[in-house]
Amino acid sequence: MKYSELNYERIKIDEFESYVDNLIVEFNNSSEADTQINIIEKYQKKQKEFHSYSSIANLNFARDTKDKKAIEENLYYDNIGPEYSAIDNKFTKTINNSKFKKELIDKFGSHFNDLIEMELKSFDEKIVDILKIENTIKNRYRTLLANAKIEFDGKILNLTGLTPYMQSTIREERKSAYKKLDEFFKNNSQELDIIFDRLVQLRDQKAKILGFQNYVKLGYLNMSRSEYGPNEIKKYRELIVKYIVPLVKKINDKRKEILGIDKMRIYDTLYFKNGNPKPKGEVEFQVNQAKKMYSELSPETKEFFDIMVNEELMDLDNRAGKSGGGFCTSFPLYERPYIFANFNGTDHDVTVLTHEAGHAFQCYMSRKQPINRYLWPTYEACEIHSMSMEFLTWDWMELFFKEDTEKFLFKHIAGSLSFLPYGALVDHFQHWVYENPNALPQERKEKWLELEAIYQPDKDYDDLSFLGSGGLWQKQSHIYQVPFYYIDYTLAQVCAFQFWIKMNTDKESTWRDYLKLCEAGGSLPFLKLVKLANLDSPFDEKVFQNVADKVDKWLDENSL
Repeated sequence: MKYSELNYERIKIDEFESYVDNLIVEFNNSSEADTQINIIEKYQKKQKEFHSYSSIANLNFARDTKDKKAIEENLYYDNIGPEYSAIDNKFTKTINNSKFKKELIDKFGSHFNDLIEMELKSFDEKIVDILKIENTIKNRYRTLLANAKIEFDGKILNLTGLTPYMQSTIREERKSAYKKLDEFFKNNSQELDIIFDRLVQLRDQKAKILGFQNYVKLGYLNMSRSEYGPNEIKKYRELIVKYIVPLVKKINDKRKEILGIDKMRIYDTLYFKNGNPKPKGEVEFQVNQAKKMYSELSPETKEFFDIMVNEELMDLDNRAGKSGGGFCTSFPLYERPYIFANFNGTDHDVTVLTHEAGHAFQCYMSRKQPINRYLWPTYEACEIHSMSMEFLTWDWMELFFKEDTEKFLFKHIAGSLSFLPYGALVDHFQHWVYENPNALPQERKEKWLELEAIYQPDKDYDDLSFLGSGGLWQKQSHIYQVPFYYIDYTLAQVCAFQFWIKMNTDKESTWRDYLKLCEAGGSLPFLKLVKLANLDSPFDEKVFQNVADKVDKWLDENSL
């Protein structure tokens, strides 16, 4: 069944609540654990319906933010989403209070219980109205960026369409493209500040209603982080400053030498004087190459990607009105994932395709997990699948880049390493933001620059007035949309680098470990999934140092 043929409905919230209330009565009156387990399974079917239909509504809006029907359906689910959460919370409390709790934990595992406890601490009916307002305001940000109209090179471009010019081999053209980016954010700075300030206040308000000092603890609960907290993350960020920031400086010094420039500016995005590698074809070409790649990687990836293509479960073209970025969503009722991206002719097309395919493959392989909460793991574990897939497909990059394959591999490793300090910067900034919710917009920009000097000390904006005054973070959608979802990428990157190191010596066992990780879905917390995949904790300084040394050595040996 193709995506366009999937059944879509509006869940009627009153009917849903009535159904759940009846299940709760039945659950509480049960005299056997098996009866309660059967009731949980009944409820999960309803959960799958809601998440599938709301995902379809959200995806259709992302595909065309101007379409009236898509706007209406997305708004409908945004409005009932918090009410659904309140009803879901009632059922979760019922499970938590079960007289057969030990038997339920024996059946579903201790992680099931841990997730439930975190959910109960992070929600109360009192915050439903705040959640509705928050959803509306987040969509304002999303729509503002999606509908960007930038005049450049005789064309009207969106933000994604501007990106190829930002990687031009002509330095002045790159600078001009960045100036247009700078102008867009400067012209919309007041609206961006208003949106973010409102989001921060709402999140702080939620936290205080739930009994927290500020949003930080609530943010961690919302991310289902059960094995580590802000102190562990602080020490982890310090490892990035200690081991990675000097290596990034080394990479950038090498790039300056290659490009023949004295000072690296923000618009010096090239790794090679004759330009960054580009895929040798557009969307159809890349999908065809990916199909060949996944047919050869493993029987499981062949089955998975054939379904993605045949059932039209990808939207990869960049077009006006389409939401920016890339993501993977899913429809658990139909046991199908979906890949959304905006190809623009750069090497990022291939990276985002393999990255999102990693998410989608995990979703497909764990689709039979017995508990809905186990269909996806927590975010930092999710990103291991995606970032590792980028590396596990290296042997097939020649299909996409032909004679520029070695350039792509070098840029991929160097770029992946260089990302770590930026990821830590975003996280550090967000901790400060929510510890200081009443800070003024200008104070936030000043703090960004202060932290940037720690994590990206050589950053030079030239004469870009808005970005250079601390506004760069406002183009990072995660900061607006999903607070604290960013350090996850860096934790996963350290794990993915471990897969990369292992695959260079034993591809077969590396793939088996990766497959085992995908099949496990979210049945374990992050660090236990890491152990299951025969990886080491990214919080361990020795592990971190080993990864940094191995990547540094490879870059030295493969310098182009």
